[in-house]
Amino acid sequence: MLSDKTRTQAAACSVLVSVLNWNSAEVTLECLSSLMRIRIEPSVSVRLVVIDNGSDEADYHRLADGLDQGRVMLLRQKVNVGFAGGHNVATRIALEDGIDFIWLVNSDAVVDADCLSRLVALMQVRPDCGATSPVIVSLGNDAEIDFCGARHDWGRLECERATSIAEARRWEAETPEAMWLAGTVVLYRVAALKQVGMLDERLFAYYEDDEIGARLAHGGWRSLMTFDAMARHLHPADNMDHRPPYYFYLMTRNAILFWLRHTPSTQRRLLHLKLLDRSMYLANILESKGEHEKARACMLGLSDGMLGKSGRPRLERRVPRIIALLRRIMMVQHARHIAAR
Repeated sequence: MLSDKTRTQAAACSVLVSVLNWNSAEVTLECLSSLMRIRIEPSVSVRLVVIDNGSDEADYHRLADGLDQGRVMLLRQKVNVGFAGGHNVATRIALEDGIDFIWLVNSDAVVDADCLSRLVALMQVRPDCGATSPVIVSLGNDAEIDFCGARHDWGRLECERATSIAEARRWEAETPEAMWLAGTVVLYRVAALKQVGMLDERLFAYYEDDEIGARLAHGGWRSLMTFDAMARHLHPADNMDHRPPYYFYLMTRNAILFWLRHTPSTQRRLLHLKLLDRSMYLANILESKGEHEKARACMLGLSDGMLGKSGRPRLERRVPRIIALLRRIMMVQHARHIAAR
């Protein structure tokens, strides 16, 4: 890593960078190329680990052939253990080796050269900060903000994302205990993870960043944006058409698991019914669009979430009859709202 002598000398610390690859070697190598160009103070030691998360043989070998294994540690998982399980491979290394910070970087993200330096600088002046993220913009369009801060609205059961930096700054000032950070390019303080635990592997993928954000807040740690740091993310259009069925299963199930686990007691009135209605509404939207497999996955996620089941998605099952019947009954109520969309 190169040193930028124009910046203030940082206190001695260590960072482990974790990147997951799953059948996307070319994209991952672009991400690693940006990480190789980061500028960091000599007092900050940086190690880079890439976890191949059960990719097929051809993709794994493209990745292995394309990276400099003298500078990058490559670890292969035989099966896909999910976002949480994959990054926890690196987190365990950080815990065992006494690393100060672990930086989770999506394989479809690229970072500015001074991004890590700015993240570490904020951590060092805010000892109460357990997690920090740069401002993330769309790859190819710096004017389009992908992420600049988020908070949990427990009353509305919403994972709100700020639409502007000004709004995010206001949220941090008004509701610091409700803030959480997307897992796209997030730096965690290892001491905080030692206290509250690693990413929840039971979720497999999606909502693990919300969930650890809630645990950090409960443990007294703050999740803060580093507004002068930037990364870019290859973010697809946010619509339902391109999403596979497992996405709807995981998003439905994990949302239920998250809100049931973390919603404060003062906001839990009719919680199960609210989550049931929300999940059925999504299933009925999908049915109305002719997306039968996605609707079925959504209903399976509802069933498993309510039963407290977690882990890897298993979609080759029948939807419980009571869930299928409830969806048809609730379509009568949902139909006019769907028609008005």
